[in-house]
Amino acid sequence: MALTTLAAVMLASVVGMGVAFLVWLHRDRPGAGPLATFVVAASLWTVAYGLELAVQDLGTMQWLLQVQLTLSVVVPIAWLVAVLEYTGHPHWLSRRRVALLLVEPAVFVTLVWSNPGHGLVWRAAETVSRGELSVLSPTWGLVRWAHLAYLLVLVLAGGVLLLRLMLQTNQLFRSQGVALIVVITVPMAAHSLHLLSVAPPLFDPTSLGYIVSGVVLSAAILQGQLLDVAPVTRNLGREAILEEMDDRVVIVDEAGRIVDVNDAAADLFDVSPVALLGRLLGNELPALAATIPGPGERAHTETRLERNGAVRYYDVRVTPLYRAYGAVSGHLVSLRDVTERRQREQRITVLNRLLRHDIRNEMNVVRGNADLLADHTNGGGRERIDRILTTVDTVVERSNKIGAVSEALDAEDARPLDLTALVDPVVAEARERYSDAEVVVERPDTVGVLASPSLTLAFEELVDNAVEHADGPVTVTITVERGAEGVTVRVSDDGPGIADHEREVIRSGDETPLQHGSGVGLWLVKWVVRNAGGTMSFVDGPGTTVEIELPRADPPAATSG
Repeated sequence: MALTTLAAVMLASVVGMGVAFLVWLHRDRPGAGPLATFVVAASLWTVAYGLELAVQDLGTMQWLLQVQLTLSVVVPIAWLVAVLEYTGHPHWLSRRRVALLLVEPAVFVTLVWSNPGHGLVWRAAETVSRGELSVLSPTWGLVRWAHLAYLLVLVLAGGVLLLRLMLQTNQLFRSQGVALIVVITVPMAAHSLHLLSVAPPLFDPTSLGYIVSGVVLSAAILQGQLLDVAPVTRNLGREAILEEMDDRVVIVDEAGRIVDVNDAAADLFDVSPVALLGRLLGNELPALAATIPGPGERAHTETRLERNGAVRYYDVRVTPLYRAYGAVSGHLVSLRDVTERRQREQRITVLNRLLRHDIRNEMNVVRGNADLLADHTNGGGRERIDRILTTVDTVVERSNKIGAVSEALDAEDARPLDLTALVDPVVAEARERYSDAEVVVERPDTVGVLASPSLTLAFEELVDNAVEHADGPVTVTITVERGAEGVTVRVSDDGPGIADHEREVIRSGDETPLQHGSGVGLWLVKWVVRNAGGTMSFVDGPGTTVEIELPRADPPAATSG
């Protein structure tokens, strides 16, 4: 039995050293250093206990007991430090706190090595034998029990941190937390039960507990990515995102109390971020608090906040925050300032109305008066009036075109369509309108695309643009090719082509005072194509070739009249 017991104890030390080496390989990760210290101290504790079983001299046994008691101080402290680093609380280990943490261990170790003079740790010690196995059986003093209580408090503190993490995170980190709890709980429970004489008195099962700890810790490192993916890294990343992002972020608990705000959100309040903690959001910003829905619900809305006499508008997104097992712990409220965007939209709305309605009506008045004036004008004056009429017609036509595209973009969604039904009417109308132009179409019988009916306006604009800018007779070719995932439509002409600066404006998607287009036609084409989920590009070569890529879809089934 002695050999079996000694073999089990030495096996525990071998396992511990192997795990210590495994931890050392990850020494640059959060918590790896103190965790390696924990494993090494536990292994040396086990070795000392094994040697105690192997020797027969009482003095040597007592010396090895002092070594074990010294190492017992290191194990829970190293484990607690590992937990603090793992959970993202290393800042708790200030110099003052570390000093306070080490006071009791320092006093205990001093008393352990001076015990022969006072007997406070153990009052007496004798050997107890069963067969070939001899063990030291001390009679413990009050200091030993007080130290055991202190160690259990350290274990409890680390366990609370891990339990808190497990209730707030996902399955991976919950599994890692369980592993860290098992690593310390099993050997400490075995040791405590032995001291309380609940376990067999002739054998301290702590070493067997460390075998379990070694296996669990190895599995957590190799399979559970214990030292590769730690919550401290995730938490630090989230904190960095929260602080660095331009959006304002306010975090509230389930009762609507402010838990945290980032730097960008600080200017929403009259007090400092620290003073905000614990206050009700409804008392600070009632309009913002009104956007928060019920527990577990999301919201996306817009709100108006007034600060120092200025009114700002915010796009508000409210996201529920979940603890483990689906419990809601609060909401994350993010605000994006959309005041400038809202003002731009208002200007665009007014200008759109002005262009589509007011200018068109005024141009109709101008045209009517020009027609009346033409009846009383001859010669050169008539030519000027004809030019006025042509310009007015161009402005009205452009206004109508912009109005039609705007309405289509606002009202239409992409859906499966037969592309031939969009192209053929454009070709037929162009052949009828332009007698000096040849319009050719090359297409399959049916081609299904994901688009909107307003795509017809894009094809009309490209054909009109080719004919109107040609110096003479022009040939316009519309080619439709069906690919594996998309459909390509090319509108080509043999005219003078589009100027490079015009192409560059459309490619970049931005006009400047120095670089801009001469009209809105190509912009309308780009908007319509983009609204359909496609892309528009120019193909180099003679004349002009505009290439449109559209998502492919099954053509809609034909319906009988």
